[in-house]
Amino acid sequence: MHCLRLTKPLIGIACFLAVSACGSMTPAGLIAASRLDPLNTPPGDIAVGVGVPETVLLSDGDAQFRLAFRVDPNSPVAAVEETVPLQLRRAEDSTSLANAPDEIVYEARFSAEDAGRIAAAQSEIRKLRADGVDGSGSISITLSGGCYTGAPLSTLPFSTWLKTKPDGRFAPLTRRVDVFRALDDESAALLVENLRPCGAP
Repeated sequence: MHCLRLTKPLIGIACFLAVSACGSMTPAGLIAASRLDPLNTPPGDIAVGVGVPETVLLSDGDAQFRLAFRVDPNSPVAAVEETVPLQLRRAEDSTSLANAPDEIVYEARFSAEDAGRIAAAQSEIRKLRADGVDGSGSISITLSGGCYTGAPLSTLPFSTWLKTKPDGRFAPLTRRVDVFRALDDESAALLVENLRPCGAP
């Protein structure tokens, strides 16, 4: 699920990942991602948009943001890794952003505490880079839960947007893809388990 590799002066290779294939990246998404400096952009300036069908409702924590720095590409353990839940609210321009009439767009940001955790991870990676440590960094946005109305889901279209300035506009990052097809079997099964009927205890 490696969607994009960008050369960055401080992070080496930045890999932007989402629950999508490389072919789902939009031209605007490539430009928006190329403008993001993963190590020096304050977490409070980063906003992510996630789009799901109107039958899927998301709450805080149903999407996650992960920042990692890997020194050994063959090691399953990253030298630095931080994953935080995202705070989700329906985007004010949800209708204009949506890729389809039945899509709802949520704006995702960090809580103050989680922004601090991401900032600490950025600082740790910068220190490694200053010490001459080479490696690759990755940012990932994943859907981890939610509730649905109607029948259980057989497909789950998912889109992403990116904004790197508080007063900026969201740029489409990935087109609609089916999360269930994009994820590996284990991850897809876990997501299905975390999707519940709305109103269920």
